[in-house]
Amino acid sequence: MSEPFSSILGSTNFDSVTLDSRPHCRASFVAASFGIGLFCIALFFALCPPPVFAQQAEPSPSSAPSSSAPASSQAPLRFPQAQGQAETAALDWVLDNSGPLKGDTQAGDFRIAFTVTPAEGWWDKAADGKLQWHDAPDDNFHLRIFIMDLADGRLVPALGLHALLIDANGNQQAAPVDFGWYPLINAYGANVPLAADSSYILRVTIDPSAPPSSGERTTTVAEFPPIPIAQDDLSHLPLATASASSNEAELMKPLNAALSSSITALWQQSVSAGEKADGDYFVGYALDYSGAAVPLGSAKLRLKNLVEFSGKDDVRFALMVRDSRTGRIIPGLKPQATLVASDGKLYGPGELPLSGDSGLTRYEGHVRISRKGSYILRVHFDAPGFRRWGRSEERFGLPADVEFDELSLKPEKRTTP
Repeated sequence: MSEPFSSILGSTNFDSVTLDSRPHCRASFVAASFGIGLFCIALFFALCPPPVFAQQAEPSPSSAPSSSAPASSQAPLRFPQAQGQAETAALDWVLDNSGPLKGDTQAGDFRIAFTVTPAEGWWDKAADGKLQWHDAPDDNFHLRIFIMDLADGRLVPALGLHALLIDANGNQQAAPVDFGWYPLINAYGANVPLAADSSYILRVTIDPSAPPSSGERTTTVAEFPPIPIAQDDLSHLPLATASASSNEAELMKPLNAALSSSITALWQQSVSAGEKADGDYFVGYALDYSGAAVPLGSAKLRLKNLVEFSGKDDVRFALMVRDSRTGRIIPGLKPQATLVASDGKLYGPGELPLSGDSGLTRYEGHVRISRKGSYILRVHFDAPGFRRWGRSEERFGLPADVEFDELSLKPEKRTTP
């Protein structure tokens, strides 16, 4: 079982942190006046770059050391690549243990893979808000489609995805695949009626509607060679969720180590950060000043501007919601975040959209605060609407309301060197 990263980092207090950096070299000079002195200081900072701040975090005691991460802490892609290597290894394991009905290819910016296995049962939200179990339907098969980013190997959620099956006679059948929660690694999946035993071509179309951080994408189409799907043959294959569930704890260790390093690096770059458990969720946050945001792996110490605080500043929210059992990031939520000042005034960006910026999938937004002081951060989100495939995945049935007290925020106009 995973644990909050606040316990991993021991006594370090991220709930009230103000970064105050100092240059790593000194020069001696004499100023004839205060104005000349300020000019020399500014020139000195421009010529003497500060040391790198982001460091590799210690892995969780429950996680195996990640040997796959590149050694250089300077590479901006270091953290997403470590996550991508772990998720790629999980996908490769799934493909090796799902039977012969599968495919794997590359198209556009993506690696696209699929498996065909027996029909699966699932949990989803009923009308009363509770989770309800649905048995696997007869005369169906289960189709899973995995979409990985070729740039770093990470799973890509929140895509517009369409799947079409074409039998040997040219008949076409749409497969209504949606993003779902699976043991070990998530996928776009659905139970699909098997109209007739035949050889089927699978055509996957990815709309150019990727998460905001991914930039502009074009429509991507991948078509796989025909595979024979017969009801009798399906009955001899393992369920998609069975083998993954029994091996999940061991196979999740590299990904937990990679996520631990990524989240810790984000915290080291933040003015305030923390994490709390709430039922099936770990809810973590990081707050920073908007102008100081830089990608993970290339962060530098931020220097205070010589100009006095103007009275307003933008605060960047980063919110991570993880599964308390496996430590995996949970997409598909609509979290609301609000800062409450000591005088009761509310500041908040409202709903935080999903982002993959800076090498860590999270929910992100901005808000402008007008005064220094102690704040309360309130986070709320409803239970996710995606399907939880497999009997063991009866999770995320309740909403979450988490409060972080006494966040010491001291807005200052900052610049990056």
